[in-house]
Amino acid sequence: MKEKVLKLNPTRLVLAGLLLLMPFALPSIDMVRQIDHEIVDLRAELAPRGASDRLAFVAIDKESLDHVGQWPWPRSVHADIIDALMSAGAADVFLDVDFSTPSTPEGDQALAAALERAGGGVLLPVFEQHQHIQDAASVAVTHPIELLAQHSWPAAANVIVDDAGRFRGFGAGLSVGDVILDSAPVLLAGVQRPDLPVLPIDFSIHPGSVSVISAADLLRGEANPDLLRGRSVVVGAYATELKDLFPVPVYGILSGPMLHVLAAETLLQDRVPQVIPVWPLGLLLALTLLGGSKLLRTQRVETVAAIAIMVSCLLEIGGYLLQREWSLQLLSVTYHLMIVTGLAAVLLEKIGLAAWLLEIASAERRNSRRILKRVISDSTDAVLIIDSGGRIIDLSRSATNFFDVPYGLRRGADFRAGVPAQIVALVERLSLTVTVTDKLLPSVKEEIMVMQNGQPLDLEVAVTLSRLEDNMHEDAGFSSFVSCLTIRDVSARKAYETKLRRLSQIDDLTGALNRRELVNRLAQCGDQGVAMAVAAIDLHRFASVNTTFGRATGDHLLSAVARRLMAGAHEIASDSTRAFVARLGGDVFCVAVAVGEAENLATIPERILALFVKSFDAHGIKVHMDVRIGACLLADALGAAASLDAAELALDEAKKIGGSGWHVYDPLAAVQQAKRMRLEQEMRHALRDNQFFLTYQPQVAMASGAVSGAEALMRWRHRDLGLVSPLDFIEVAESNGFICELGRWALVEACSAASSWPSHLTVAVNVSAVQFAKADLCADVGHALALSGLEPGRLHLEVTETAFLLDPERLLRQVTELRALGIGIALDDFGTGYSSLGYIARFPFDKIKIDQCFIRGIVDNPANQAIVQSIQSLARGLGMATVCEGVEEEAEWRMLAGFGCQQGQGYYFGKPQTAEELLEGINQKRPEYRAIA
Repeated sequence: MKEKVLKLNPTRLVLAGLLLLMPFALPSIDMVRQIDHEIVDLRAELAPRGASDRLAFVAIDKESLDHVGQWPWPRSVHADIIDALMSAGAADVFLDVDFSTPSTPEGDQALAAALERAGGGVLLPVFEQHQHIQDAASVAVTHPIELLAQHSWPAAANVIVDDAGRFRGFGAGLSVGDVILDSAPVLLAGVQRPDLPVLPIDFSIHPGSVSVISAADLLRGEANPDLLRGRSVVVGAYATELKDLFPVPVYGILSGPMLHVLAAETLLQDRVPQVIPVWPLGLLLALTLLGGSKLLRTQRVETVAAIAIMVSCLLEIGGYLLQREWSLQLLSVTYHLMIVTGLAAVLLEKIGLAAWLLEIASAERRNSRRILKRVISDSTDAVLIIDSGGRIIDLSRSATNFFDVPYGLRRGADFRAGVPAQIVALVERLSLTVTVTDKLLPSVKEEIMVMQNGQPLDLEVAVTLSRLEDNMHEDAGFSSFVSCLTIRDVSARKAYETKLRRLSQIDDLTGALNRRELVNRLAQCGDQGVAMAVAAIDLHRFASVNTTFGRATGDHLLSAVARRLMAGAHEIASDSTRAFVARLGGDVFCVAVAVGEAENLATIPERILALFVKSFDAHGIKVHMDVRIGACLLADALGAAASLDAAELALDEAKKIGGSGWHVYDPLAAVQQAKRMRLEQEMRHALRDNQFFLTYQPQVAMASGAVSGAEALMRWRHRDLGLVSPLDFIEVAESNGFICELGRWALVEACSAASSWPSHLTVAVNVSAVQFAKADLCADVGHALALSGLEPGRLHLEVTETAFLLDPERLLRQVTELRALGIGIALDDFGTGYSSLGYIARFPFDKIKIDQCFIRGIVDNPANQAIVQSIQSLARGLGMATVCEGVEEEAEWRMLAGFGCQQGQGYYFGKPQTAEELLEGINQKRPEYRAIA
């Protein structure tokens, strides 16, 4: 008995444990599970079956979308579909459309009435969805709106996907509070909910066998009623643009409603897939393999392989039959892997595993030594292997004459006699750090410079220590190791790096520094406490030189300017070693010079301007250049980069000067610029966060003082800055194009507010010139009117005179189109901008708004009286009304009314206020809203 125990083979024991463990471990591995899914899907594809005659699919396809002409459909269309299905004798109807948000009151009422006529036989979807993209755990249940839910039956519609992202089933039910809602397939099939968390689909049921009817045919009355009578019907998206599509096994992509049909068919045909547990059959297979291993070892290799293949084939045939007949899924990958493992173990034992592994290891060692020796010999670097005594054990061919040694380096020689002293010192220093107890020996890499043949030589030296196995001295505290030296000549690389560093610091064309290098040098001066003046220089009208004489002449001019600035900077600087010239880009240069403690910053730009008095010789052409300069001092509070930005900010101010000139950095201007940048960055978020709002200033009939309308004025309540003036943010919005989006929002808001006012009141909305240039203003106005229901004649658009700077013909076309819609058009701020009498005569304006600068103080100003009377006379002759802005006193009102002006606006009649306050004042007939006798 003892002999039998001693003869137990450890390899066989490991194999037995592995085979017994595999049925439990392998099915949970992702790759095994994925392959099992693929095999199950292949069986379903090889055994297709048809659908029953108890379900039908009404598809919202491309033809249906074209038939209705819009999406989402008006809910009255869904009501028509329900009525048509009920008339055709359909049983239950599942309307797979999200009705969780209200539509128009008329559409919601129409759909609710159709649901009520259906007698509660219509199912509407209820599903879970993530509440926030950044919080995967927050889930909300989405219901139809209450009006529709009262006359329908809720059905859960949650989908389940596998690890590969493919749809395989629905949730069998959905918990909503204390109630569990059945899924749509369960209700459509009319069977008891299966006791499963997930309702899997039998994808052997072919979707092509399902009765499908286009919703367009149903709406036109052309659908075959025999396909609907007595059947449960699923109505839902099929068109690709509706994006209700899911990746599925076997068929690739299917629509969501078709998946509901297939799930219901799975229940109706009693084909709910069930997975056969792996471990029972797996244990039986493992015991069979272990029990028959002795017999298999006596057979030929071909016989063993044939038996394994036959067993695998039988497993697959059985799995196919089980799935085709009873929808039982056999996960066979684990069994195949067990068979392969057993086969490999038998084959390895037959050929002698231990001897084979030993021979492989021996061959690998021989090959490693051969390859290592070849690598050392052929290395282009000098490679030396030396022992702990300094004797050369091996070396590369390139190392033989790497150094200027009379007889060269060779095996067996002392390396210290042939290499520079710096390398010898590096090896000895590293060797002294080695102790007997060190497990991991050190290595080092350094760059050194040596002299060879009178020339400097840059070397990169890597030294690695490796311990040798020495059993003879193991107990004596003896440490035996070798050193591997790899020596590389990096002189060319060093020279190239120096050249690259120089190229990275200068501008290719002019030889001046680039921006990054200038900032680095300014930072160094700042760290050393050197006061520096920074001047940004713009060549005025340089583009005209390129246009007139060509780019080659322009490049010569830039080079000539850079040379003169470099020479002049050394004379201007109080320390000539602290004089830098850089090209910031295009035709902008920068001069940074050290300044003395008593020196005035203003003298620096004056001395730079003096450098440009003489003309430049550019490619044989004499060119005189005017320059604008922005200057600042390098300040600790700003830093180098910020000081350069400050100089460029001052340059922006200097560019407003005609010809040559300069401007010194003003911190207040920087604060305004920073505020503008902040407003530009935050205004898009502000619109989404509802920080913008509209106020309304009354407009009155001058003859009676009765309110005739109001002008919508935009305001911004910033969360940090408080109320931001329109003078600040409108200009920013126009410069970055955001005014188009703001304008669309203002149109919708103003029209929506005015739709609740008395029908005789109009609303005026300012329109920017940018909106005429970049936006589709007619479409924006049409959208606002359609959304609000406001009559077109109650909307007036106010156009500023800056719009005439655009293409006048384009402006005329747009104004004409707006007038054709019934919109009133007013010319705003007349008399202060760019309009001419020719423009006014051509354009079909309804009103001219006289700017408030002509109205204020008009009682005591004869000149303003004459101007207003002239404008009024001009407008009357052109058939236009006049609106007077800025009326603040009763005397002004009476005088303007006497001139015949039709409308007025100003604080005398009412301040800007909310839509609610305006409507309340009109209804209560407060004093400021009626004529003053």
